[in-house]
Amino acid sequence: MQELTLILEGGALRSVYTSGVLDVLMKYKIEANYVLGVSAGALTGMNYISKQQSRSKDINIEYCDNPRYIGLKALRKEGGLIGYDYLFNKISKEDNPFNYDTFKESKQKFISVITNCEKGTTEYVEKNECRGDIFKVVQASSSMPLCSKMVKIGNNHYLDGAITMPIPVDWAIKQGHKNILVVLTRDRNYRKPEISNTMKRVYKRVYHKYPKLVEKLCTMPERYNALKEHINELEKQGRIFVVAPEVPVTVSRLEKDKEKLRKLYEEGRRDMEKFAQMGSAPFCAKTRV
Repeated sequence: MQELTLILEGGALRSVYTSGVLDVLMKYKIEANYVLGVSAGALTGMNYISKQQSRSKDINIEYCDNPRYIGLKALRKEGGLIGYDYLFNKISKEDNPFNYDTFKESKQKFISVITNCEKGTTEYVEKNECRGDIFKVVQASSSMPLCSKMVKIGNNHYLDGAITMPIPVDWAIKQGHKNILVVLTRDRNYRKPEISNTMKRVYKRVYHKYPKLVEKLCTMPERYNALKEHINELEKQGRIFVVAPEVPVTVSRLEKDKEKLRKLYEEGRRDMEKFAQMGSAPFCAKTRV
């Protein structure tokens, strides 16, 4: 295990890019001591902790057009567009088994980032310190607003961690983490467009019981865009490392085109291989002969 912190951005099926990056790390047996996953980044990070190369990519590409995984059957059966029960049970226990023992016994710190809907705040839940079901926490982290039901944990309700903290780089820095590698699923220059007044009204109507959540939802672009500027500056200063797509990503969050997903996965592999061979990061020493 190395002194390395991975921060994995979400992006739903755009996370196949992250799968490519993590598969290269696994190829070189580079084990980060901390992994922070946000939204789909948490789902993808689970397979890095369980040491299952290509599993995340295989599931997302094979099942992207399966309505029980993403679509109307999931909506009818589970109340959201993503079939988490189908993923964590049928897929993970039968079709493409998840290595639960390796995941649970790993000494790597795995942290899922979630949004507390009542408070409108960010919570960081580590798998070995979780008082309940860590898989439920990961589900909450990746439960996109309007697309998924809230996940109740204890006395509170939770949604996608990206609502309040899409890329928790400052949290890692304040915790004293060294060698921070941020994996983005959008190019460095990507900025979120402003939320329309119509969408703001939808948020207010759907989540009227959660005013602090609504406030965070309506300000997501401004906060995300400022964070991206901050990350670019931290990278220039040499305080963090960043792996990101070099060109704008055209893959949508709920992409059905399997070839586009395969290409994005391969892009993640190529970018990580290129980064590793540059030799600028100490944790890449294993990649050099």
